[in-house]
Amino acid sequence: MKILLYTDLTIHSDQLFWHRDLGLLTKAFRDLGHDAFLLVHPATEQPGGDCPSSPLSPNKSVSAPLETLSQNDPVLWVSSSDVRNPCWWKDHRPDLVILGLWTRPKYDPIRRAALFGTPHVIERADSDGMRTASCGLLTYAKRRFDYFRDRTYRWPSLLSIPASILYSFASIIATPWIETRLAHTLKLLPAVAVETSHATALWKSLARHLGSNPEKIHHVPHPIQTDIFKLAPAIQKKNQIISVGRWESYQKNLPLLLKTLRAFLDKNPSWSSLIIGSGLPSKSPHPRITLLAPTLPAQLACHMQESKIFFFSSRYESYGLASVEASACGCTVVGPSKILTPGNTHPAPLTSFGSTFTLLRGKLQHVADAHLPSTNPMALLSESFPQKIARFLIGLFA
Repeated sequence: MKILLYTDLTIHSDQLFWHRDLGLLTKAFRDLGHDAFLLVHPATEQPGGDCPSSPLSPNKSVSAPLETLSQNDPVLWVSSSDVRNPCWWKDHRPDLVILGLWTRPKYDPIRRAALFGTPHVIERADSDGMRTASCGLLTYAKRRFDYFRDRTYRWPSLLSIPASILYSFASIIATPWIETRLAHTLKLLPAVAVETSHATALWKSLARHLGSNPEKIHHVPHPIQTDIFKLAPAIQKKNQIISVGRWESYQKNLPLLLKTLRAFLDKNPSWSSLIIGSGLPSKSPHPRITLLAPTLPAQLACHMQESKIFFFSSRYESYGLASVEASACGCTVVGPSKILTPGNTHPAPLTSFGSTFTLLRGKLQHVADAHLPSTNPMALLSESFPQKIARFLIGLFA
């Protein structure tokens, strides 16, 4: 089969990603013997022309020299006009198209163009299911506030907070318009893949509300690199708490994370903490808190394999991919939702209006005192194997 996986990202050739998201799925399809390609936009491109008379080469739309782009990786460098051109998709003759467009209605021209090439189109919805106020007014209002606050976090608080409140209120008022556009998007898509069971239920309910077929909504977990994110019996677990994230983001709530860790470590001198990611302060706020810049997946897996607890402080998560990776490495996951064991691969949705410092500190202490064992988590994470998920996606149109 020829399978094209597209996401609306503009990247350089050295930023290609194969360890997660659609990049990992591309590799999984190829491991199964399929002709799969990841479609992304090059950081430098020239406008696309008219409908091509023959299939494009991987680099036709790129103005940069061919040698500056990856020629060995399974990637097609496309322009924005290419993916909106039905002729482009038809000439490539895909058997299956997988879109990573977050179910945003503004991408409907791309969906229509892809459907011109094949009726077998699946959209992966990286979503917690709270798409409109019909899914739960109070939680939706909080999500909209958090969403806009995340994007205005660098603004002064006196401006960012009121603006986020207005955005949340405007989103509620605009619900009929939002739902009309989303209904058109759902009718276009033959299949939608949602990453958690809770979000799938919300999506099915919303599909019924919008007059769309709920049976096109499918629960499909996010794949992880199960060859490296796995329990390593040879690595001795130590009293270490690991956290991973984009810490410059309001969503990840770094102040709550640091406050909770400092209080826990002051009370538990035999424990330490490792925080990995971007946006960290230049100096550690505690002598037993180590700060690291983003690291390669293999090294990240090693850090998780030697840690006992994975701790996150997010205000909301659609899936919690890092927590699933940590579970595969034998960590017990602690966060604003319920305490997770290695076998619980789908974090509960964060529906509260803010988990308190006291609650999180209590959860950490409970897990530290319980001495929970790490026993063969990969046997419980079989549904996250990339090849298994790839086979399931193909089977949706079998």
